[in-house]
Amino acid sequence: MKMLLFLPLSVSQHALAVVVEVNEGERSVLLPCLFSGITPEDTTVMWTCSDLDPKSVHQRREGGDNVRGQNQRYSRRTSMNRYAFIIKDFSLTLRKPTKTDSGNYTCSISAGGKERRLRDIQLQVKDQQAEVTVREGSQSVILPCNTTPDLPEDTTVEWTRSDLGLITVHEYSNRNDDLMTQDEVYRDRTKMNEDLLRTGDLSLTLKHPKVKDMGQYICTIYRDKDILRQKVVLQVKEPFPSWSKVLVGLLVLLVVLGVSGGLFFFICGSISCQVTRWWWFQGRSLSGCHAKLRSDYPTMLKWSGRTIPFPTGRSTCLTRLENRTRFTKTEQR
Repeated sequence: MKMLLFLPLSVSQHALAVVVEVNEGERSVLLPCLFSGITPEDTTVMWTCSDLDPKSVHQRREGGDNVRGQNQRYSRRTSMNRYAFIIKDFSLTLRKPTKTDSGNYTCSISAGGKERRLRDIQLQVKDQQAEVTVREGSQSVILPCNTTPDLPEDTTVEWTRSDLGLITVHEYSNRNDDLMTQDEVYRDRTKMNEDLLRTGDLSLTLKHPKVKDMGQYICTIYRDKDILRQKVVLQVKEPFPSWSKVLVGLLVLLVVLGVSGGLFFFICGSISCQVTRWWWFQGRSLSGCHAKLRSDYPTMLKWSGRTIPFPTGRSTCLTRLENRTRFTKTEQR
């Protein structure tokens, strides 16, 4: 006669559901379920969802998975560790989670006609994400991540890059930064707030952002037994190209010339203009006719706050004296 012996779990409050958050579109999500008791050979691990009919999500025995009676919504999307009965890890991996997968899941084991609930999981699949845009060459950029304040001291925070196979960007645990598994691309470029457990501000500062840093970042918070996640999409724009700097320089030059010779360009755009000579000597008095202007219709010119009548049918000379242009004479040509 086989005896079924269930030893107590390290955490006995099974009625309290563990919250697991994941963003829609992620490759997978892990629903944790660990067991510390002794299981006989005929034990079956059952994952169910109370919101569905049929409720079966996944079953596994020591011989392998048993998907008979599985709800078709989870077909080919669930799996467990092949050594689950050896390491007593009955966690379930759910691939390609969608918002419709949100619900209450239960991990339980049965043997000899008896059944015991091990863990309740509240899965929340979110479609929210923060978007941050920065230009390459900036000093730094902040990836936001916020939760409730006064976090437990054993809270762990992981920043990962999901679009590159979940590489580690930054990790915080035991009240200190833990950068042993940090990818070398982010070495000496990341920082988190010092008082983050008290404030709940788990944002990550990324120094000297580059175009290759563009992608999807996941902030994972291990708070007590809960697993919370927030997604941040980082957009890094290329720096200003060299040709744009040249263009800005030309625009500045045109503005300077426009201020100094505004009247000349204004007249040339209004009436016929023939330039004979154009002189520019800083601080020197010049003489001579620098520009001939002719109008075949009555025109009023505004110059240095004055309104000057422009003779019809005649050419007028403009002279530049000590950085100020003025009319000197009007004569028939």
